[in-house]
Amino acid sequence: MEDHTIHTLANGLRIIYKEAPNTSVTHVGFNIYAGSRDDGILPGTAHCFEHMLFKGTHKRNSWHIINRLETVGGEMNAFTTKEITVLYASVINDYAERALELLADLTFNSTFPEKELEKEKKVIAEEINMYLDTPEENIFDEFQEMIFAGHSLAPNILGTPESLERLNSKDLLLFHKKYYHPENIVLSISSGIPLKKFIKWAEKHCLVQQNSFTEIARPSFNLYAQKSEKKTTEHVQCHAILGNTCYAHSHPKRLQMLLLNNILGGPGMNSRLNLSVREKYGYTYNIESGYTGFIDTGLFHCYLSTEKKNLSKAVDLVYKELKRLKEQKLSTIQLHHAKTQFNGQIALSEENRLNIMLMLGKNLVQGFNMETLNEVIHKINQINSDELQEIANEIFDFDKLSYLAYISEG
Repeated sequence: MEDHTIHTLANGLRIIYKEAPNTSVTHVGFNIYAGSRDDGILPGTAHCFEHMLFKGTHKRNSWHIINRLETVGGEMNAFTTKEITVLYASVINDYAERALELLADLTFNSTFPEKELEKEKKVIAEEINMYLDTPEENIFDEFQEMIFAGHSLAPNILGTPESLERLNSKDLLLFHKKYYHPENIVLSISSGIPLKKFIKWAEKHCLVQQNSFTEIARPSFNLYAQKSEKKTTEHVQCHAILGNTCYAHSHPKRLQMLLLNNILGGPGMNSRLNLSVREKYGYTYNIESGYTGFIDTGLFHCYLSTEKKNLSKAVDLVYKELKRLKEQKLSTIQLHHAKTQFNGQIALSEENRLNIMLMLGKNLVQGFNMETLNEVIHKINQINSDELQEIANEIFDFDKLSYLAYISEG
């Protein structure tokens, strides 16, 4: 049996379906190929737009939207990234059509009332303030602004209080008209209900006709220059992040980079950064590395927080681990263990059906390769130590690594 099935409606909306037998829960999501890099001159537009999708449609007010699924025990949420917006819901199978219809109504028929917009601006302003009070979140956003300076990937997804204040309902309606076309949307589903039922429901609730759609064109990023900055803050701890631009999501070295990152600072307690900086010296509670792939580029980073007296020593240890991966190839046993761990983590993630539904929708709407678990694991098993060392020398080049630190006043 195929890992997933793709069906396209007459109006261009694509459905990606993964059967989940022996379960009473359905997960469904609308994935729109529009994110914060499409905000234009008003940073925060896509994120504010996502909030406003829940504030009223042509047939529902916000109270009816909130209660439509919650009264039957369902859950609904949404999020905005640099490149996509997602609305999704989880319900017991008896209410699967109700969830699909509600999400379709929000996606295609939202009205963005000005009165609700003014209230929601206050909510988002508080969200911005919350992030400003959370240095481990704020430093990553500011690091991206530094890395992608001058490009649409740079601005914070939330926008700024100034750009938020300038937004009005007309801006949101224009954003909807430009991006929320069936051809630019993927409906993703994980359920035990047969696909043919979802096709029938989608034809009933999603066969909207809109103006002709122009494919989204996004300027590629090629402006990177290494930067270094230190800022004094009032936070108790110091926070530091370093990194470099990296591979796009569809790059042939993507899986190798993911494996290398997992070895360096992935979620396992046995990552090299965790063993070196936290377990051996106790310099930090939180240390990690990460890799994010976009359509045209990517970002690698290492992050840690620590006391001021330990900051330089902790950062030096990070560079030491990067250097070790550049200079020393993994042994056969080390590589085998790294692959086994990574494959196991990927297999375990398949148990989370909500995440699988979101991943399938994200990959299809962004035009990424659609691979089965077995295909991914097979590719990982073909990776060799020479490839990882080559990537380490390319991405961990000290002359290209940018650095940002929040230095505590204390």
